[in-house]
Amino acid sequence: MTGALPRHGASAPAYAGAPIQPWTEERIARLVEDATDGVPGATGAAALVRVHRGVARVDLDLVVDHGAHLPTVAEAVRRRLAARVAAETGLTVEAVTVTVVDLRLSAPARPEPGVDAERPGGAVSGGPVAGG
Repeated sequence: MTGALPRHGASAPAYAGAPIQPWTEERIARLVEDATDGVPGATGAAALVRVHRGVARVDLDLVVDHGAHLPTVAEAVRRRLAARVAAETGLTVEAVTVTVVDLRLSAPARPEPGVDAERPGGAVSGGPVAGG
């Protein structure tokens, strides 16, 4: 499974201990996506959540910083979102499938103004040529 996941708006079925306002699968997916924001190395997420009898299953497409250790990022995301979903919805997270769909490269350094990147040694361009 790759790419952005579709969201479904079905309500999570009621069960003993369910919150007063029902959590839709779409609303839980937004909660999951928000939970990934603070995980180092994770830079973007799209989630699909399915709920059955008080148990949630999560499929998560994730963008990760280039150079990050993928198993470490995936495990940190799993733990964080399972804890957040349980705390805020009362649901048990049975499974989290994390798919890394893209790597984010850091932006290249910009050259200083007036420095010619094409010339060896970064010679300053635009000045008069001596000895000519």
